[in-house]
Amino acid sequence: MKRYIEQLIEDLEQVAKNPPNPAYFEVPPNLDDKPEAAELAQVPYKPISEWTGIAQEVFPLITDLEGDQWGRVNDAIFKVFDSLGLTLVDAPEDMPQEWLYEVLTTNWDHPVQFLPLSGMDLELCTGDPMTCPYGDYCDCGEEFDEFELPDKFAPCINPIAQLIDAGFVCYLNPDTLDIEEVPKGLADDPDGYKMLTGFGLENEELKHESWEKCYVFEPLEAFESFEIMEAFAENMEDEIQQEELLYVLHNKKPFANFKDVVHKLGQSDNWFYFKMKCLEDRVRYTIYKELYENAEPPGDSELPS
Repeated sequence: MKRYIEQLIEDLEQVAKNPPNPAYFEVPPNLDDKPEAAELAQVPYKPISEWTGIAQEVFPLITDLEGDQWGRVNDAIFKVFDSLGLTLVDAPEDMPQEWLYEVLTTNWDHPVQFLPLSGMDLELCTGDPMTCPYGDYCDCGEEFDEFELPDKFAPCINPIAQLIDAGFVCYLNPDTLDIEEVPKGLADDPDGYKMLTGFGLENEELKHESWEKCYVFEPLEAFESFEIMEAFAENMEDEIQQEELLYVLHNKKPFANFKDVVHKLGQSDNWFYFKMKCLEDRVRYTIYKELYENAEPPGDSELPS
């Protein structure tokens, strides 16, 4: 078995040094400056085994390894992940190497995208303690509200979500809860926006510039919108409808075709509510970060005596 493990590690490291050729995709004119969004939309999902040419069956059972072999194979697997732009983002830090080996090798046929421009976050947790591959090492069974906010922010969440969905950059005064919105084109390129519309910043009296504190909410990038559409499709209970939506998402003109298919399937209302829930979560997360992660340390006078 020792010689077999050495050969397996060598094969994995060889794959890591020679990643597959990137999948072909076309960049539409409206995404010339964001080719990673086109890549995300068009590159197909394939099992890791197919991208690498290494079958899942080549990995020995967890009980066949010993000593440092689990860790060494894991290291080689992560080299392969690096070459594919994959980042395993949800592995518990305290997981033993032998159990991590079991998780990695039993999920070797997990479908992923090879995205050289942007990379892909790989999540193996199912969210269900009964099926999660990380077992007792995962906290997916714990119930908690990660983005619990003061009640005063509740009336702001949905209006901001709707505004960023409409393409506005939103500014929130956390003290007065005033909201100001500016078209993203105007915020990003005032001169270009004025040339196109005849409307410039001099026509606006921007209140947020005088606020002592200001939280900023940006509209979604194309790849973020795509991820929400993909999540909606993957959560469809009807497998036929799910396959139809996933098909259009991974072919030409995914955004326009997705909208048409959602309408045809009679899922427009469900899609709207799903999208708004995702946007509201994004707004909550932004406020949460501003409140807690960017909190200033207390001054000397505020410290307990």
